[in-house]
Amino acid sequence: MNRKLRDLGERRLVEWIVRRLEECEGASLPPGDDAADMLFRGRLLVSCDMLAASTDIPPGMDLRDAGFKAITSATSDIAAKGGKPIAYLVSLMLPPELGLESFEDLWEGFEEAAKLYGGRIVGGDLNSGREIVVDVICIGEAGRTASRLGARPGDILAVTGEFGSQAAGLHALLAGRLEDPEARRVVERFSRPMARVREALELAKTSAVTASIDSSDGLAESLYQLSELNDVGFLIDDPPISAEAERYAEKFGVSLFDLVFYGGEEYELVLTLRSKLVEKAVKAVEGVGGRLIPIGRVIEEKLIKVRWADGWRMLERRGYQHF
Repeated sequence: MNRKLRDLGERRLVEWIVRRLEECEGASLPPGDDAADMLFRGRLLVSCDMLAASTDIPPGMDLRDAGFKAITSATSDIAAKGGKPIAYLVSLMLPPELGLESFEDLWEGFEEAAKLYGGRIVGGDLNSGREIVVDVICIGEAGRTASRLGARPGDILAVTGEFGSQAAGLHALLAGRLEDPEARRVVERFSRPMARVREALELAKTSAVTASIDSSDGLAESLYQLSELNDVGFLIDDPPISAEAERYAEKFGVSLFDLVFYGGEEYELVLTLRSKLVEKAVKAVEGVGGRLIPIGRVIEEKLIKVRWADGWRMLERRGYQHF
């Protein structure tokens, strides 16, 4: 019989969580104290991201994957600024009817991702409610930060991966296509996005990056944010199309253009680079097993155009919006 959280009670659930918490280096406070502490010298970065079951956990998504994604989302913002995670605070709203095994799956997803990115879960908060809501604060560090500001005409536009698979995976989940092999591949991409921490740290050493943002709200939206902030435009002559997304779009009659530019959930870095340092940046990222893909260039005219199979297209502003 799968016990429910209401059967366990808040005190025992908190005790379970505290036993799993870690301490940062030099901590003087034990896990479960009123606050977490650490010794630190350097530049501190802080990001926050929230996941709600009704909008972020589609039917068919495993809770362990949801936990992994919640940590990844907050980590990706740190990576986009050229940093790496140190610690996480994970606050939860949980339905009392949630099974204990389901909660353990969710928490193990947090731990798996935190360990992968090199951070430690040191605290958080707990409340009850009608649905699962996860709020993650990521505390990170950076030597040299990478702002969204700084892109200039003549810079090269680049990304750390291909686009479209995650959007195709969400489409497959919502359509209930879990039995199709092509669909399962893109569902796996959607369920386990990766924050580009290693790539970001290597790029920070090159001095090549002039502006940086992550792509969690979709490639088009990320480009428009960079365009507005820097008063520039972009010509994209080599779109970063995922082969998996291309096959999915062809098989199920979905717009590949929409999957690539308007899907979101990729957590890739979208960067502008000094043209003279592009080769250095590409080699640096490849040195840690990553990819850096030049896809276009920054222009003075404030518009975004994409070379597609049918010719040049103007990229409209669309992307994920909560309201």
